[in-house]
Amino acid sequence: MAGKLVVVPTPIGNLGDITERAVQALRDCDVVFCEDTRRSGLLLRHLGLERPLRSLFVGNERARSAQALELIGEGKTVALISDAGTPAVSDPGAGLIADVIAAQIPLEVLPGPQAILPALLLSGLAPVPFTFLGFLPRRGTARREALLAARDIPWTVVIFEAPHRLQGFLQDAAECLGDRPAAVVREISKLHEEAVRGSLFALRDRFAAQAVRGEIVVVVGGASREEKPPLDLAGFVEDALARGLSPKEVADEARAAGMRRRDAYREALRRTEEPQR
Repeated sequence: MAGKLVVVPTPIGNLGDITERAVQALRDCDVVFCEDTRRSGLLLRHLGLERPLRSLFVGNERARSAQALELIGEGKTVALISDAGTPAVSDPGAGLIADVIAAQIPLEVLPGPQAILPALLLSGLAPVPFTFLGFLPRRGTARREALLAARDIPWTVVIFEAPHRLQGFLQDAAECLGDRPAAVVREISKLHEEAVRGSLFALRDRFAAQAVRGEIVVVVGGASREEKPPLDLAGFVEDALARGLSPKEVADEARAAGMRRRDAYREALRRTEEPQR
């Protein structure tokens, strides 16, 4: 019999969210490729299953994909899971799926738990159409450039973010996108699920001194035709210097925010060279 790859979504919080079809797929497979063997082992034990586990993460995905293709070629059924949600959606697995399709190997993708649609509906913003951006670059110029690239999208945008980066993200989002409606949704399907709604400026201020935990999804309203984010050079430079940036770093961030790098650099130099009173 020919082997195949089965993509199996797993719960993002509440273990009761796993589907009967997903349990059956894990029961029927020969081997499970997973993001973390320890976490996936806990899930399988909860389900009363024992299957060989092989890790597949960003650092080893190429080698593991080759191993999975070899097993499938031997007639084995390979299940692909991630720590939570649907594999390959801001999780490892896209490379293996692409290799399977390129090799014309049977592929089965099960529907199941994911955080995007629950966050979108909990936000209260327009659910259709929407754009999913996944995780943006972690910090600095690259994140600002990504936000500016999304500035003119006219519909709702959904973004994943880590809790320890939420404050910096909201600061950059407010500066690059302007004061538009948004929501911070966290711990979807878990005991402490929360949806905090408001403007980007209000959310930035609320979370400025509030540490958060858990998985975070940020949902942001689309740009209106009239909307242009405020880009005040003097205020931008003052804020950047207050965060400890050098004049060169201020200039780089200003360019990413759509301002002239030279003007920002001169303004930063002027402010740093002024005598302190």
